[in-house]
Amino acid sequence: MIDVIVPVKGRPSKLERALKSLEDQTYQEFEVTVVNDHSSLEDRNDIVQICASYKGQINLIDSKGTGAPAARNFGFRNTQNEYVLWFDSDDILLPHKLEHDIQMFKSNTFDFVVSRAQHIEKGMLVDRYWGKQPHTNKGAFQFPFQTMCALVSRAFIEEKSIKWNEDNLSNDDWEFSNECMIKSDRHTFSNTVTAHYNVPDATSGSIGSSLNRIKIESQFKAIENIARLQKKHDLKPGLYSRIRILRHRLFLLNACLKNGYYIYFMKSWKRLF
Repeated sequence: MIDVIVPVKGRPSKLERALKSLEDQTYQEFEVTVVNDHSSLEDRNDIVQICASYKGQINLIDSKGTGAPAARNFGFRNTQNEYVLWFDSDDILLPHKLEHDIQMFKSNTFDFVVSRAQHIEKGMLVDRYWGKQPHTNKGAFQFPFQTMCALVSRAFIEEKSIKWNEDNLSNDDWEFSNECMIKSDRHTFSNTVTAHYNVPDATSGSIGSSLNRIKIESQFKAIENIARLQKKHDLKPGLYSRIRILRHRLFLLNACLKNGYYIYFMKSWKRLF
């Protein structure tokens, strides 16, 4: 049995579309938990109505923390099935998603399995994907998969004490996917597209000028937290990975200048090294 955990803050119309994609699944051995992340009273009332109209049972709970990472952790603590899929409310699962992923699990003993998600940018499907086979070097600087790409074993999450970082509200998925990769020796990637990832408008195309200071800081923190985790597990990035890390830090510093965060730039330039 699979637990599908759906954090939501506002955007009830997108939640309705996401839940419809769950109704259409060819594999129906799953339970849905919607975690309300402090939506407005009006939006919460709409969310209640949408959940009530879902063709199946939904457990609607209110998160005790703030932000999507806290909602995902809260949902995990309040569910108990063998497999877990975290599914953001603005994304879409294709009808074969759960059946495809559970069949991959049954073919071997995995900690998690990953299938691809195709990007939707400004309402259009584009030839970009999450969930591609990452670099085999666990010390590599990479973003292996987005939230809905991975079906995860609950036992693996509990045994390895993996949690969503509630202190990093913007790039927690980056940290989470790397931590899963670093702590697992039993996972697999599929080339099959099983979901659509809705790319926020602010992150389509060139994003340097669209990053606010909070998002810039969250990306710096994600890089630093991943580096600490790699060091703890005696993983050393190769030359290519070190160059990519340097390029991304330069990109973030350039975003500071584009947005006029000059004092923050002066405080952050040492993070290049």
